[in-house]
Amino acid sequence: MQWHWKKKALKTSRPDRKLVSLSASMRTPPVDGDWTQVHILNAAIGGLQLRADRVPSIGETVEIVQRGLTIQGRVVRVVGRRFAIEAIEPIDLDQLLAKSDLATKSAMTANPGIGESPLHWSNRD
Repeated sequence: MQWHWKKKALKTSRPDRKLVSLSASMRTPPVDGDWTQVHILNAAIGGLQLRADRVPSIGETVEIVQRGLTIQGRVVRVVGRRFAIEAIEPIDLDQLLAKSDLATKSAMTANPGIGESPLHWSNRD
């Protein structure tokens, strides 16, 4: 059976996300681990969504460095080349975005009729 009306997005209490496009470096502890290039797709106070050629495993701890700002977190989701980390400490979004010269917008309002961002998990690389 198919429903003939559109499903409304559920309202969540998670922090607002910012759509971004930032290059960064990532390594997995210990500190002497190899650096790999990643791309930050969206950012929130509690974590990041990233894309990389070498994706870490769920549960792995990673360190992300972008223009002097270091963010440590645990990988909580992996889909294709995209993954999400939950930050160990709150992320200072102003500092992360300060030098980027990017116009950012809220991911929750990027597509107001649906409530999903253009970078939704269903859009795979």
